[in-house]
Order: sequence, then structure tokens, then C-alpha cells
Amino acid sequence: MNKYFAPLILFLFSAVPAFSQNIRIQIVAPKEFKGRKAILLTREKGFAAIVHSIKLNSDIFNLEIAGDLVPDLYQLHVSQVKGSLFFFLEPGSKIQLDTTDVSKSIVTNSKSNPEWKLFQDNLQKPYDQRINDYSQGEKRARKERNADSLNFWVDKQAVEKEDLVKKTGEYIADHPDSYVSLYLLKINWYAFKNDKLFERLAKSMAGHRTYKFLEEKNRKTEKSGVLGHNL
Repeated sequence: MNKYFAPLILFLFSAVPAFSQNIRIQIVAPKEFKGRKAILLTREKGFAAIVHSIKLNSDIFNLEIAGDLVPDLYQLHVSQVKGSLFFFLEPGSKIQLDTTDVSKSIVTNSKSNPEWKLFQDNLQKPYDQRINDYSQGEKRARKERNADSLNFWVDKQAVEKEDLVKKTGEYIADHPDSYVSLYLLKINWYAFKNDKLFERLAKSMAGHRTYKFLEEKNRKTEKSGVLGHNL
């Protein structure tokens, strides 16, 4: 069992939400994987996890999920296989499981996942690589007690983080009908709450719980802004 899977089993719980519906997905795995456990869960800082524990006894799985909670970002773990897959779970999604590294599994039959891959490949992964490089530079500077070098690497990280926020906002604005944009706006709300990005989201997503959550957040932001202006 890989080092990430065991702790998850100890702490995760599964709850069927009210007004749930069957969301059918497909996970294709070789015969030798039959009976292995898999965990599907949402992983968002500041939000309660929604967890599903399944056994790979077949390719087709019907998950009981509230209809207003999909599409959304989920994480897939499989026992005895390293890595985890972040993907947008939506009805009809098909996962071709990579048997050596779950993170390399391929997701098809999904509108949101190509959009998620676009964001990851063009923005998030290059950012992560640069931040890692700058962090290594910071560690060397601290070890050498070189103040000028330390400030250089710290400043590089700060600029990089600001640039990612800017580019994330541009992505949301350029993809107003994407559930990826809806997700990104939720997890970055405080960075964008005054940028009027919520108003640019497509009304076709208004039935999603995240949209309703952001709608309420936006209403409170506008109200506080008006009150602040009148003080």
C-alpha cells in the first residue's frame, strides 16, 4: 500500500448528500487490479471533503452525488499504486488507469478535463517548477548566510506568485463558461473578489453549488463595498 493511501483510509468518511443522483463514470484497469480499493475525494483547502470509497470489481461505477456538485475537481488514489490523479469528475468520465503511477492516468469523455489540463500545463506546472527552483536558491542563500542572494530569491518568488494570480484571472476571464474557471474563482476568491470576475461567468453554470456559493460571496462583497463607500 502506498504511503498516501493508508492515512486516507484512517480518516476519511463517506456521506451521501441529500438530493443525490447516480453519476456514472468508468475506471478501466487490468484484471490484476480487481478488488483493490480506490478513493475519490475533493481536495480543497477550506472546504469539507466529499469522499467515495470504491472497489475495482468492474469498470463502471455509479456514484451518489448531489447533482449541483458536478463537475468538480476530485483526486483519485488507488491502493498499492503510487501517485494520485487530479481530474474533473463529471457524468460519463472515463479514466484509463496507469498501473505504475495514478497521476499519469488518462481522462476522456469529459469537457472540463482538457480545460483543466490547459491550465495545469500552461500555468500551474511551469509556476510550480520555477517556484521550486527559486526555493532551492533561497535555501542555498540561507545556508551561505548571503543576505543579498536571499532577498533576490525571495523577491523572485513573490513576483512569480503575483504573476500566477494575474494569469489565473486572465484564464477565468477568457473561459467564462468553464467549470474550471468556476473552481479557480472559488479557491482564489479573496484575490479576485473586487475584480468583477464573477459577473463574467456564464449563467449556464448558475445551478452549480459553487456558483451559488460565489454568488452569495459576491453579494456580500458588493454590499460591504457600498457600505464602505457611504461611511
